Amino acid sequence: MKTILVIDDDEAVLRSYGLLLGRLGHRVLLAGDGEKARRDPDSLRGVDLLILDERMPGTTGLDLLAAMRSRWGAAGAAPAPPLAVLLVSALLSDDLKRRAAGLGVAEVIEKPVNPARLLASVRAALGEG
Repeated sequence: MKTILVIDDDEAVLRSYGLLLGRLGHRVLLAGDGEKARRDPDSLRGVDLLILDERMPGTTGLDLLAAMRSRWGAAGAAPAPPLAVLLVSALLSDDLKRRAAGLGVAEVIEKPVNPARLLASVRAALGEG
């Protein structure tokens, strides 16, 4: 069983992702506060897949990912966990895709999210498909 962490500021979206991803039989963690995840050094401990919303109050998914990655690279910090990352965004651009790729995002998924596509992307990111 794998662990999937979803960070999104919209409670309804989190609930929907929880129900949908729960069908895969993995542990699904839901977080509505990107800043809390940024400050918590253990927020990604044991996480195999991180799904991030790009637009959240006070931050973006890519800024959050960049901060977490820089924390892992800091002197004396634990090594970066081997996790896959999916980014969900309503506003896709070449710049966003380039930045996402540079941060190791496996795939950028456009909103509105097609549930079948999300499940396929999650399976692929977890090496199941």
